[in-house]
Amino acid sequence: MQVFVCIVLSIFTALAGFFGLFVAPATPKDIEDDFVPVMRFVAASDTHVITMGDTGCRRITKMMKQAYALADKDADYNKVDAVVFSGDITDEGSMTAYAAFGATVKNALRDETQALALAAVDSHDGNFYSKADSLGMFTQVTGQQPDSHTVINGYHFIVVSACADEDAHYLPSQVEWLDKELAVAVADTPDKPVFVFQHEHITDTVFGSYTHEGWGVTYFTEVLNKYPQVVDISGHSHYPSNDPRSIWQGSFTAIGDCGLSYAEFSVDGVNSIHPDGCKSVAQALILEIDADNRILVKVLDITAGEILCTYLVDNVTEENKTKYSHEARSLAANAPVFADDAALTFKNGVINATVTVPQASVEDGNEIYLYRISVKNEAGEELYAAWEFSEYYFAERPDTITFKFKLPDGAAFAEVVAEDVWGHQSESLTIAF
Repeated sequence: MQVFVCIVLSIFTALAGFFGLFVAPATPKDIEDDFVPVMRFVAASDTHVITMGDTGCRRITKMMKQAYALADKDADYNKVDAVVFSGDITDEGSMTAYAAFGATVKNALRDETQALALAAVDSHDGNFYSKADSLGMFTQVTGQQPDSHTVINGYHFIVVSACADEDAHYLPSQVEWLDKELAVAVADTPDKPVFVFQHEHITDTVFGSYTHEGWGVTYFTEVLNKYPQVVDISGHSHYPSNDPRSIWQGSFTAIGDCGLSYAEFSVDGVNSIHPDGCKSVAQALILEIDADNRILVKVLDITAGEILCTYLVDNVTEENKTKYSHEARSLAANAPVFADDAALTFKNGVINATVTVPQASVEDGNEIYLYRISVKNEAGEELYAAWEFSEYYFAERPDTITFKFKLPDGAAFAEVVAEDVWGHQSESLTIAF
């Protein structure tokens, strides 16, 4: 088996260089002028590799080229010290998939960059094999144990793989191990962030982890609550990282990584929504740390080669942090606003009617999540209601959003509101039919 793995890796490594186009990411406009990194790493997840040269492989290669391009432009610090993959690195857990992932990563990295990964064998990384076989393949390809604690450039990185038997994702022994390793890390560097990675979000932290969404786990909550220095990074849900809810602070800091495969959403309690174009969404995180232990988190749109947004974590050792508390930011956010001259456009076709709405605006640090339409009769009774995403998860966003529907009998007018990620709604635009 070992010989086979080596042969496959050699072949795939030779081929890997032919895949991926170079796209240099744009510099974020809101980056702080005085931020000088002393450490930089990439966090990714959900690559869902199947075979060499597939979409997952190409996006890994493209991601690293973009990260290096960004680093090369930095006159103060031009290294990418590490890249960490938070599970679902393969789509089916086969040896072919693991080997393709390993070869692609190896070929994509410069010597300066250390790669870490964790397996989610309760998810895609163990679909067709026993957990023991899947973990064995993971270790053969990566050279790493499923759970590991590594110090890179003076910062502690702890990864925990989902590899428990039956319905449990993690074993009690893994929870105990994490607690022990965190105690060691914090004792060693009490003023520095400690980075923890697992596949699933911690329940009721980042977007996608809310109890009703179902993509979170509670195994590590009690442990992580003990260590304010923790910056926990996870994937699994595929909810976009540029959504303001994808960073959370409370007893610790949590960040959700959308992943390289597609985007997913929930609306009004309905989960697993995959809008048109969602497979084009591929995001990763570039994290930079400065000498004051501030963390600048850049959300990289791999498809467009642009930084979509940044988050500045400057309170990592503070207990009960509120800067990125969802409650605090929701209370502080103002509702979306349409331009003074904004107007709806209505067309009634042979089969369907359309109502087109111009995009509204929100303050920096907020996003418009969706638009809602209500079609009513003369008495004001609702005959039809629907929503459409604002497409905020794309670097290039459309100027207008269009609703397409069969016009109900008796319809007299339509009202449309813009709704931000916190649920705040604009004043409505109205059009008569």
